[in-house]
Amino acid sequence: MENPPDLPGVQHRYLDLGDGVTIHVAEAGPEDGPPVMLVHGFPQNWWEWRRHIAPLAADGYRVLCPDLRGAGWSSTPPGDHYFKNDLADDLAGVVDRLGVGPVRLVAHDWGGPVATIFMLRHPEKVASFMGINTAVPWLKRDLTALANIWRMWYQIPMMLPVIGPRVIADPKMRFFRLLGSWVGGDFETPQEDMDFYRACMSRPAYALAGSKWYRTFQTREAARWMRGEYDRYHVTVPVRWLHGTEDSVLTPELLRVLPEHCSNFDLELVPGAGHWIIEERPELVLDRLRTFLTLGADAGKPA
Repeated sequence: MENPPDLPGVQHRYLDLGDGVTIHVAEAGPEDGPPVMLVHGFPQNWWEWRRHIAPLAADGYRVLCPDLRGAGWSSTPPGDHYFKNDLADDLAGVVDRLGVGPVRLVAHDWGGPVATIFMLRHPEKVASFMGINTAVPWLKRDLTALANIWRMWYQIPMMLPVIGPRVIADPKMRFFRLLGSWVGGDFETPQEDMDFYRACMSRPAYALAGSKWYRTFQTREAARWMRGEYDRYHVTVPVRWLHGTEDSVLTPELLRVLPEHCSNFDLELVPGAGHWIIEERPELVLDRLRTFLTLGADAGKPA
């Protein structure tokens, strides 16, 4: 896993953002094309978007797929610097280093709250946002939300010191197989994908970093979000959501909060699809991405 896998038309950049943080970006498409940033989830990395990079690049977009810190081929800084605002500021740093923007922003899984915080902290750098089976740092504080807290049980073993990195690096991926079948509905992640992500996350520094993604959230960030850390923010750029209904963790109830914070919001629920909708329904996702990228005067599709 010394180097990222080859994908036709994709170039790889390593951007030094300072403070020991280097972000790997897989890039495709014309340099003068409208920039599209695709942000991965966990346990994936930029490779999650491999089926969508070439078609969007062929459409004329400059496609940017960064690895979040602690994933893929980005660096694994020491300490607890895995707060989602740290990861969000990394995305802003990528935009600045590449001299692009505002970007059309797309995110899945953990990439969603990271990308949302990026948009809130750096609104001038984001033209529009699309979430795919993901969550946001805005939370409903009612009985319905309370009744769904149990769904986060899976984060406990991954966040624990010592135990968490071992769970993540398990060569048999027993925990991820259990979790994947629970959130994926009838879709089973292909073995070659499982093997690839296992090899990436089994590297000790990356297993530890992955555990810290969850530990920083559960021990500090969750309480701050519950107290309304981001409640004062309101989004005016177009926001679209694509959500498979068979996701057992990120259920549609979590999305009730979005219209309260987004002036231009639309949600599409996909019956029968689960959390891994990007792999399960790649053609549908590509179709919705292309529609999303036409939104907004500043986010027009290239001629």
